[in-house]
Amino acid sequence: MLSGQSLNSSTFCQKRLVVEGWRFIAHSYAMVNQWQLLELHRRPDVILKFVELPPYRSKWRAEKGLFTPDEELVLQSLTVAGPDEAADVTFRISLPYDFSLSRSARTTVFATSETQALWRDQFLNPSLYDKLKDGVPKGLSVVTPSRWSAEAYYNAGFPDDQVHIVPHGVDTATFRPLPELRSACRRELSVAESEFVFLSVGAMTGNKGIDILLRAFSRISRRFPGTRLVLKGLDAVFGSDLFLSKHMELLSLEERRQLRGRVTYLGGSRSNTEMAELYQLADAYVSPYRAEGFNIPVLEAIACGVPVICTRGGPTDDFVTNNVGQMIDSRKVRMRVTGREGWRLEPNLEHLIALMSSVIDDHHWRRKVAEEGPKHVQTSYSWCRVVDRLVDRLFDQGACPH
Repeated sequence: MLSGQSLNSSTFCQKRLVVEGWRFIAHSYAMVNQWQLLELHRRPDVILKFVELPPYRSKWRAEKGLFTPDEELVLQSLTVAGPDEAADVTFRISLPYDFSLSRSARTTVFATSETQALWRDQFLNPSLYDKLKDGVPKGLSVVTPSRWSAEAYYNAGFPDDQVHIVPHGVDTATFRPLPELRSACRRELSVAESEFVFLSVGAMTGNKGIDILLRAFSRISRRFPGTRLVLKGLDAVFGSDLFLSKHMELLSLEERRQLRGRVTYLGGSRSNTEMAELYQLADAYVSPYRAEGFNIPVLEAIACGVPVICTRGGPTDDFVTNNVGQMIDSRKVRMRVTGREGWRLEPNLEHLIALMSSVIDDHHWRRKVAEEGPKHVQTSYSWCRVVDRLVDRLFDQGACPH
């Protein structure tokens, strides 16, 4: 590992990198960008400069306190790249996707696809969408976090060697088992010690499968009265509370009655430390998603020693093993929404209910996950290891660009 090592710059090739993206916003792209920036800043082989891009939506506001004061100081003090400054690589991570070539020798765009499709209105300059059909420039590549997501870029005409699959990571110093905090976290949300808690984190949109989860939990709570569902959305960025209200309205009267008093919803921003604390109150994490590019909260839950239940067939197949999670049977179906075509997964409701029931009863498996999950993430998905892979892909597996 290069991270944290003290090396003389004459013994290795320093790579010049300009990162264009967001800071101090709770959106997943900004959070990923900031974790990567913190790790890149530690590397003696990377000369890092940064360009702040405008937020995707004008209502988004920068927030302080998402990271620790020391981490925010590093992020705030990053060297700013000059106008049109060239480097060995420009790495761009924002929305909508900007596939224009930079002044750097290479341009790499971070992009995800939840539906294995790339659409014209996802481009900052839609005319570039049409140009990609005629061929992808040699100096342009994509970094995407899963095999599922990569299919969109293969389908759009990107050659295999211009699509780099680099997973997301977890800060394992923050997201780890903290059993001593469990009781306090539960008291904060008025959750009884005796309750079995299912947790799910996300935007509460339809692709997250929250409607399926609500229906499943209404039946689980009837069979297991001492259960609770905790949902964590993000109202300021996604309007998660509005999506959740719409899902609730579509339930039957009996389902809504069964859920009354058994669902706790949190919609405010929380720091990374506070999110790690939230995972501590959970007995199981559930994500019956239909479409995702990666699904970081599943990996964070595993890092905290929480067993997971998630959809089979999607991006989580890349990192969820039988030792840390159980997969919901699903079928892959073609989707078409407002002229857009792609693919999504449809989780099996009955299988989800069966898995939720089994995880309540299987104390031995939950204890095993509490031990195996953090080891699994530490070994393969710490940000240190992930950024090593990212640098390899950005600079052709460590080759000196000079």
